[in-house]
Amino acid sequence: MPDRRWWHLAEPRHGSLPLLLLLLTFVTGVIDAVSLLALGRIFVANMTGNVVVTGFALAGVPEFSLLTSFVALGGFLVGAAAGGFLVDRLTTRGPLLRAAVGVEWVLLACCLTLVVLSPPTTDSGPTVAAVALAALAMGVQNAVARRIAVPDLNTSVISMSMTGLAADHRHSTRVAAVRRLCAVTTLLLGATVGAVIVRTAGPAAALGLILALLAAVGLGAHLLLRRGPDWEE
Repeated sequence: MPDRRWWHLAEPRHGSLPLLLLLLTFVTGVIDAVSLLALGRIFVANMTGNVVVTGFALAGVPEFSLLTSFVALGGFLVGAAAGGFLVDRLTTRGPLLRAAVGVEWVLLACCLTLVVLSPPTTDSGPTVAAVALAALAMGVQNAVARRIAVPDLNTSVISMSMTGLAADHRHSTRVAAVRRLCAVTTLLLGATVGAVIVRTAGPAAALGLILALLAAVGLGAHLLLRRGPDWEE
């Protein structure tokens, strides 16, 4: 009999991976809140939005920095390439996720250190470096989520999930609908929580939350691997 436990949110072969990827989706919302509100009005995870922001900067809109936008784009691409390197060497999904989260944690810990030592100001050296580190981390995350390949849970882009909710509502299964709704809601919650923390406690506190969440994902993946993962490799 198929395993219908609600936390799979996908085919049973994905096991607990959807829950771990939803936590990373929440991280995406928080980190983009930090970057948009504190690091120079750019996105470090949502590259669709950042390409649009780069267009605004090219058009000379004063609120947007061309330097910061290009650094975010370049950092994300380098991070995605690094994620591809991990994918080539770790062919099973559990160890790959654990390694990627470890890399993300180190990069974002460095980002937090820069933010604490030098409060962010647009186009300052430390702020641009913090943007580069955050974008690198998100590039790694996206490349690895792409390899893990849980439907509708790529951790950053929800346009297709929203399209599926509306366009396929007559034909999709209840699990698919719930998975898509969870992806949209989790990103929204992450952005909301991130914005509240940045506005009330500052970007360092939001980055601290991100590090705690990444540690939880990494520890969860590690414990599941030791016990025997409930997903197919």
